[in-house]
Amino acid sequence: MNMIRRLKKKFDKKLKDKDFSEIFKKGATGFFISLIGRPLGLIQVAIITNFFGADANGVFRVCFSIFSLVVIFGRFGVDMAMSRFVAQYRKQGRYDLVNEVFQKSMRIVVPLAAFLSVAVYFLAPVIAHYIYHDKPYTVPIRIFSIGIFFSTISGVLEEGLRGLKKIKEYSWINNVSTQGIVSVLLLVCLLFTRDPMWVSILYVIALFITWIFGVYYWFKFVPYQRITTQQIETKEILHVSLPMLSAKYLTTLYTWVDTLILAAFVIDTDVSTYNVASRVTAFATLPLIAINNISSSKFAEAYGEGDTKYLKKTVRISSRLIFWTCMPIMLAFLLVPKLFLFIFGQEVLTERAILAFHIINIGQIVNFMTGPVTVFLNMTGRQKVSQLYSAITMVVSIALCFLLIPEFGLLGAAIATAASRTVLNLGCALHVYFTTGISTFYNPVEDFKNFRERRRKRSARKDQLQEGGENA
Repeated sequence: MNMIRRLKKKFDKKLKDKDFSEIFKKGATGFFISLIGRPLGLIQVAIITNFFGADANGVFRVCFSIFSLVVIFGRFGVDMAMSRFVAQYRKQGRYDLVNEVFQKSMRIVVPLAAFLSVAVYFLAPVIAHYIYHDKPYTVPIRIFSIGIFFSTISGVLEEGLRGLKKIKEYSWINNVSTQGIVSVLLLVCLLFTRDPMWVSILYVIALFITWIFGVYYWFKFVPYQRITTQQIETKEILHVSLPMLSAKYLTTLYTWVDTLILAAFVIDTDVSTYNVASRVTAFATLPLIAINNISSSKFAEAYGEGDTKYLKKTVRISSRLIFWTCMPIMLAFLLVPKLFLFIFGQEVLTERAILAFHIINIGQIVNFMTGPVTVFLNMTGRQKVSQLYSAITMVVSIALCFLLIPEFGLLGAAIATAASRTVLNLGCALHVYFTTGISTFYNPVEDFKNFRERRRKRSARKDQLQEGGENA
């Protein structure tokens, strides 16, 4: 009980720190909203695998992978640039500049999103025939092509809301809305049909509804104002967005490349099994994502004001919170994997599937240990460094996928994913440390030693006071 009281006292003292309190409270808000969204995503997968078939989920995941890569390119890095510029101008109280950044960002992404939607629609038969050997992907890819436009615009709106520190609204749109809506629609669909094609159709409908939410929230917080004086050049936005596009696109590519390559060598059921393991593993990153959502704007603020001391403090707080909130979830995954996988059917309860699950989990541990490193790079003007390491990671991922997947199937994909994730996070963290002197690594052993040392000193002071009292 004494230990609990001491920990509570220490935590209450931490909450009095303005920066810790903001990161913790807003991070917690984002986490709990995300905690609703991620299970909904898993429920969506469970519905598809159990009622529409594991092969239907495999087809869905492959088409979704293609969709995700196109959407990232459609955003052109403008979404991440929005988050950075909006955070800086909001801090300065310049909502006129926030409005201008938004309008110029839309002029970049709207035409590009429309073009990509049309292009993917007509290229769908070519992709299905030449890459996937006439697997039934043409129709679902065409369905997803419609959603490209709405998802591209939504991404820019989401990042703008994050820059405004509207974490509840951002987390709702980013993590909950689409997953929740599609889960409900799938359950209703079961009353009428179990045609796998409806999985893709309903997902696109959910994307459209999420886009409506994004538009509503943005104009709620930033009412439209006509730009009378040009204060920001479009090339200034592109100067920031293009390196971020490269980094984000390469990161997304290595995230989905395993699925895209796996589908060319194995049956759709194995693709489904692998992606279920990946999605469940991603559940452990919920606290990381929530903490990054709030710390990213604080990094941008500190960078904009040249406050290195504040930057270091924010990194230290974020790294500690990420570790202690993510690791308990990861330990549960490693200790009782079947408890988290059984709802997705027998395909994910085989020894091979569970081993793949463990391998992917080990890769995530490095992600937690290195802290908010990629967000730090992107929000502090080092997006080109993030771009470089993302390119290296992509090369490693693709090479490992082609080397391991033909021989080991989904286990090869799991090893490639874990290895490439380690390359990205460890490489970026080491670069930050050796170039800036800021460590994003979190060492729980050192923290524990410091805690014990503080206790020893307090005990020593207490003994001295008691001896002084007795001598008196």
